[in-house]
Amino acid sequence: MRPRDRRDEMPVAEGMPGWAAAGQARSLEPMIDLDIDIGRLPKQVNPPDFWQEKAACYGLDPEVFFPTTEEEAGLALSYCGTCSVREVCLAWAIHNGERYGVWGGTTEQQRRRLIRHVA
Repeated sequence: MRPRDRRDEMPVAEGMPGWAAAGQARSLEPMIDLDIDIGRLPKQVNPPDFWQEKAACYGLDPEVFFPTTEEEAGLALSYCGTCSVREVCLAWAIHNGERYGVWGGTTEQQRRRLIRHVA
């Protein structure tokens, strides 16, 4: 096992069970057991054009948010950790079946696990 470094840590959303408070870091390894209450996400979500200008990722290279592996998602997840619309973004991704990329502080695999646990 390799030693951890700052690239292995990601800040995650406040106010949602399973997410650490802003400024706190969390290793990518325990993300397998991410415990987010989907029921607490917004039910009615406007399309991204209504909130994306407020997002921490606005104007950044979209390729950052479509990593080829889970391990490469750290940079995208760090932007999500500072984002004020993270919960809306995650709700949008789940309600609209976004299968690819980092949305609302979650990777593709994490969203699949969340959806599987709710179903």
